[in-house]
Amino acid sequence: MQRLLFRAGVYPNFRPLPGHVEVGDLGRTQPFSTQFGYDRGGPVDRYYIENFLQRESAWVKGRVLEIGDNSYTLRFGGDRLTKSDVLHVHSNNPMATLVGDLSDAPQIPDNTFDCIILTQTLHLIYNLKGALQTCERILKPGGVLLLTVPGISHIDHDEWNDNWLWSFTAASLRRLLSEVFPTDHLALQTHGNVFIATAFLYGMGVSEVTREQLDFTDPHYQVIITAKATKPA
Repeated sequence: MQRLLFRAGVYPNFRPLPGHVEVGDLGRTQPFSTQFGYDRGGPVDRYYIENFLQRESAWVKGRVLEIGDNSYTLRFGGDRLTKSDVLHVHSNNPMATLVGDLSDAPQIPDNTFDCIILTQTLHLIYNLKGALQTCERILKPGGVLLLTVPGISHIDHDEWNDNWLWSFTAASLRRLLSEVFPTDHLALQTHGNVFIATAFLYGMGVSEVTREQLDFTDPHYQVIITAKATKPA
């Protein structure tokens, strides 16, 4: 009876006794998707990333740098933009206006950008501190770094498999950022809970979970960590 009430949302604290857990569709060793849920309605982690950028969209203005492509710059910057730049590590990216390694990019002048959008990229860079130091250097005084990193995640099966080097916690990211930016210029937030972490690992799409499940935050299950770091004016 308690299990039925739990499923109906009446008894949310129900916990099955040891040996009485009903595993159901999760009783498998292979995920539903190896594409982060792109093939099942879109990844659940993008819900947090895009909500974060929407909340901070007022900072996406002036000259903005994004990594790989400028889709988020255009989406969240709109008519506040004066110039959109794209940095990519490979010269074969037709969208790239700048080519190089973010952790060592002397070709990019100091104090250039009003905003840097760095989503789901830092975990692919070995020299983490070097990349953050570059971001701080090339931001204008008062400029903002909008950063997201993976916490609980599977590793990419395709292009970035061999470059997937790190996963983060809020504590590790705060410590890294505080070595480059003043601590009072940092704002971090965790996103996720045990159910969303499980859904994400199995490759479930965002359309397969509810807004209520997505919006419940349990900092012990960090799927995504978002951070805003501001360069002192």
